[in-house]
Amino acid sequence: FVSPAAALPPKTKVQGYKSGLNFPIDMAWVPGTKKLFFTEKSGKIRILKGRKLNSRPCATLNVNSQGERGLLGIALHPNFKSNRYLYVYFTKASPLQHQVKRFTVRKGRCRQPKVIVSGISAKSNGYHNGGQVEFAGGKLYVSTGEQHDPGLAQDTSNRLGKILRYNPNGSIPKDNPFGNAVWSYGHRNPFGLAHKPGTTKVYSTENGPSCDDEFNVIKKGRNYGWGSGYQCGTRGVGPNPKKPEVRWSNIIVPTDPTFYKGQMKALNGDVYVGDFRGNVRRLIMNSDDTRVRKQRVILRDQGGVTDVTKGPGGWLYLATTTSIKRIVPK
Repeated sequence: FVSPAAALPPKTKVQGYKSGLNFPIDMAWVPGTKKLFFTEKSGKIRILKGRKLNSRPCATLNVNSQGERGLLGIALHPNFKSNRYLYVYFTKASPLQHQVKRFTVRKGRCRQPKVIVSGISAKSNGYHNGGQVEFAGGKLYVSTGEQHDPGLAQDTSNRLGKILRYNPNGSIPKDNPFGNAVWSYGHRNPFGLAHKPGTTKVYSTENGPSCDDEFNVIKKGRNYGWGSGYQCGTRGVGPNPKKPEVRWSNIIVPTDPTFYKGQMKALNGDVYVGDFRGNVRRLIMNSDDTRVRKQRVILRDQGGVTDVTKGPGGWLYLATTTSIKRIVPK
């Protein structure tokens, strides 16, 4: 199911783009430009123009960055060019909680902060926080971890261990399945979110505590099987649990993926995901992009990969804990 040796597609190569960075977590390119917004775990929203890093952050948030907490996911509103809205998921230091905050970007500064989602519990252990934000079909998807309390993942009245779905202003869409923000449940630590451009198909990576990291195709109201009593390699718990599309029994810590549709035809039409062991995998999808036919490691030894996304030139960009790199044509 997995190719034994890492191999980039023919006529492509990996090259450095920007080094010397301070733990970038997530990237958001402004479409049609060379401007990149990215989050630093310590609390800064940074701007990269071409390969030049703005000396002044767009914003600095007061975050708790213990363990896996901090400033995590970032997303631009689909109408960013007109409304200038930027969204981030972060762990607020005091009072301790996870929030989604919206900024309006003007002249390189993140202004008019507005809390869109608040009060997501952040327990004292600092782990399994989720932390991604992603737009698909005009809705805002937010991933939350269960904070090492498996019982919460099966509770559809609780926002932990879930994929949440909101309107861009933070209100609850009328077609959500449980009458609240919950879109899917039974998750451990869904650290990554992606969608197929132009569709509402949403994908997630999920970290396990000691086994069974996952890649899932997210569906409305579906139970993804994590909860009290789960055992490694089993079908899952709760009503009608959905088995993962891909399961990695030896944990790899998969991070934020992307569905690639760009200039490099050799890469087109599949999902790419990095992991904290320094690998980048290609998940080769079926014809309707709802199943993974096979997977292939295309890069190794890149350092902890935190995010993969399409950027300027249609190339594939990856963030590590110290740098940004890209896969380009030879």
